[in-house]
Parts: sequence; C-alpha cells; structure tokens
Amino acid sequence: MLLFMYHICMRVFFTAPRQGKQYFDYYYQQILSFLDNEGYENINKDYLLNNSGASEQELKKVGKNIYPLQHKLLLERIHMADILIYECSFQSFSIGFLIEKALELDKPVIGLCLENHVPNFLLGLESVKFQLVEYNKETLPSALKAAIKKASFHTDKRFNFYISPDMLAYLNVVTKKQSITKSTFIRNLIQEYRKNNP
Repeated sequence: MLLFMYHICMRVFFTAPRQGKQYFDYYYQQILSFLDNEGYENINKDYLLNNSGASEQELKKVGKNIYPLQHKLLLERIHMADILIYECSFQSFSIGFLIEKALELDKPVIGLCLENHVPNFLLGLESVKFQLVEYNKETLPSALKAAIKKASFHTDKRFNFYISPDMLAYLNVVTKKQSITKSTFIRNLIQEYRKNNP
C-alpha cells in the first residue's frame, strides 16, 4: 500500500528538445501518454504540450525575453521533481545542461533514446543516479516502467513530523545563523548521530 501511494504521488519531470519534435514527436507523445496512464504527476507536461509545438522562429517572434523565463521555470520544476526523464534521441546541449543540473541536485535521471540514436555526449556520463535507456516502438512502455522503478530507489523520501513551538523557534534561529534549511539541519544531525553510533 505504501509503495502504491508513493507511486501515485511521485512527481516526474519529462522534457525533450523542441527541435527533435519533427523527428521524434510520436515517441514524445507515447511517453506523455504512458506517464498519464500510470498515474504519475508530470509537473512539466504543459511545457512539452504547449511550447514544443512552437517552432524556433515562432519563439523568436515572441522575443528573447521568453528564454530567461523558460530557463527559470525549468530549473524550478527540476527542484520540485522526484524523478527526471529526458528523451535524448535528438542531440541537444540544452538537454545535456538540464541533465547535469538535475544530477548536481542529486536527482535520479533517466535518459531515453531510440535505438541507434544514442547521443555521444551522454555515453561518458557516469553517475549512480543516471540511466541511459535505449528503446524501440515495442519496448518503450516496458523499458520506461523498469527505468522508473529503478530510479524510484534513488529518490529522496519525504518525512513530516510535529515539534513543539519552542523547538521550532530554536530550529528557526539555528538554521538562520547557519544559512541552511531546517531539513538540512535535521539531516546533518541524523548523519552525525549515525557516524557516532554505527
């Protein structure tokens, strides 16, 4: 039951290069459908559905002001996501940047690519939290399902609890002094205790 609830609540970030839409849109749509059918919360769905339909020329007409806004939005969504999925069949430095950013944040990342379309820039990427997964039309659903299952073992788990107002006040003061989040402070305490009590 707990695993099922976690699966339903899992926030997935999926994106692909806009320029690849003319070649790989069928697969982009299959991935979006899979995520919907499996009940994942795709926090980047509107970006792909709306913006990927716009050509680079159409985006240029809107003006360059849109690019910093998109960049900020994508980075915020990467922070929010539990698992990140990128369709990488069309080589893109932007996707490479977003993958690196997600890995810097210690997020599990799945790089999907159609057979015989493996991007060279991902071949040398070594991280426990990164999976490069090749697929074809028939194997896409099963390959994606297996990759998400594997990635879910590397996600951070949420943990909420109650504390007294006095403890919260102390926690606020200490974390403000140290310029860290409350979660980081509590994680550090647990790590210190674990180190001293193996």
